[in-house]
Amino acid sequence: MKSVSYMMIMVMLIGLGSLFVLKRPDGKPWINAEELVQKAQGSAQTVFQYSEHTLNKAVGKAKELADIDPEKEVRSDPVIYKWRDENGNWIYSDKPNPKGDSLHHTLDPSRVTIMAAEDTAILDKLASEKSANESQHGVPSALNPAAVNKLMKDAKNVQKLMDDRTKQLDDATGGNGD
Repeated sequence: MKSVSYMMIMVMLIGLGSLFVLKRPDGKPWINAEELVQKAQGSAQTVFQYSEHTLNKAVGKAKELADIDPEKEVRSDPVIYKWRDENGNWIYSDKPNPKGDSLHHTLDPSRVTIMAAEDTAILDKLASEKSANESQHGVPSALNPAAVNKLMKDAKNVQKLMDDRTKQLDDATGGNGD
């Protein structure tokens, strides 16, 4: 059984490797490593540029909010209010609890780090692009539960076929599976 498994793995590796060597009718290889690397770099560059743009926008907004005109308002140390909701979860806010008592904590501005909230718009965009590509090519993903369920059923069917075939081979050769 082990030798059959090793042989199948070798056949698959040779088949995959041959896609880099064998040519399509137009004379180009079926898989080109340079194209794969370029696509990956292009995608990474797009994500990086979008992230950089979003971060710069958030930093600009934070700076804008932090730069209060001294003539309009006297700046004091920031205060954070804390209280428990009806489910027992802690709530933190810049405003006190409208329904009751709140604990307040004065923050030392020199120890406060301002971070932009996570913008999940890029994840939604990537998920929709991935779903569109997968629906074109029929490739399942974790974002498409029906396709994943179908893939799991197909994998179980293939496993059953492989087990049946292995049993037939063992019976035919009188072997013990090694």
